[in-house]
Amino acid sequence: MQLPAHGANPHRLYEAMQMDTPSSYIDFSVNVNPFPLPDEYMPTEQQWVRWMSIYPEERSETLRTIIAEREHVARSNVFVGNGAAECIYLLAEQFAGQHIGILEPTFTEYRRACEAYGCTVHSFMLDEHWQPPIEQMIEHLPFLQALFVCHPNNPTGTVWPKETMYALLKAAHDEGVYVIVDEAFYDFWLDGYSVSSFLHTFDRLIVLRSLTKMYRLAGVRLGYVLAYEHVVKKLTEKQPPWSVNTIAQQIGKQLLNDETFVQRTRTYIASERKRIFSQLTELGYRFSPSVVNFYMLHDETMTLFPFLLQQGIVARHTFNFQGLDGKYVRFAIRTKEENDRLLSYLRRWHK
Repeated sequence: MQLPAHGANPHRLYEAMQMDTPSSYIDFSVNVNPFPLPDEYMPTEQQWVRWMSIYPEERSETLRTIIAEREHVARSNVFVGNGAAECIYLLAEQFAGQHIGILEPTFTEYRRACEAYGCTVHSFMLDEHWQPPIEQMIEHLPFLQALFVCHPNNPTGTVWPKETMYALLKAAHDEGVYVIVDEAFYDFWLDGYSVSSFLHTFDRLIVLRSLTKMYRLAGVRLGYVLAYEHVVKKLTEKQPPWSVNTIAQQIGKQLLNDETFVQRTRTYIASERKRIFSQLTELGYRFSPSVVNFYMLHDETMTLFPFLLQQGIVARHTFNFQGLDGKYVRFAIRTKEENDRLLSYLRRWHK
């Protein structure tokens, strides 16, 4: 049984599970904003036609300037990619054939990208409380050239204290090890911290961001890297010209200047997550203490996933996450009505 490697592909998932696709379903496997962008951000027909007919800026210069001002860095510290995925693969290429650490379970593309470029991957596993084995990681830093960390983590949605993160970054800096911190879900974390505040302290820190998740732009593909100039320069040398299309650049320029939509979403997600977790606790479910827009439920018998598919609830399987082996199911936080429908089936299954 070859299941899709990512969420957002219900038809293929039903086919792989040898089930008929229902006439209607709710896709909880996609961990993007449940709300569409406000109408004012929707391009007019004239804009679509114009944007499709002109070349994009070769290196997204204007968008990089906007990001730099927002992140309080120089434009030379910003790299814009065709989605965070392009950034991940270009970063992996920089470390081709070297020893790379990955904190797991986590986003599977770090491992796939590193292995595609002949890297030797060293896995560090989160503990039973979804916290990193910091002492073990620090102990192994002398044998690594780079380390991938997702924070907040996907698929668990969990985070660590700022002091723990600083300790790891300081130890990596002292050993000359690059640390790539993927903050694709940072925007959903109410009152959270970003490692970008450490950029001026550690010259081998690389911060990865995505506009796909918060702004619901999965089809547009837009992500960026914050790093020292020597890192950005190497990424730029390997990136094809015009990699980020005009539509992505234009939409990105508009969205990054508006915090209202982000703050409204962040507040809703925190409130809805609290409500869902309260009910899951009452039902006796074990779940990851997520701080973002998705969470995992423990499913030791691995029967919850197919049961929900039969009800038209598409969850994200965890068979391809190191250490999870399909015994957890990940759900996005969607609208209240959709979340209530999920909860109703979870009550039925739990009985």
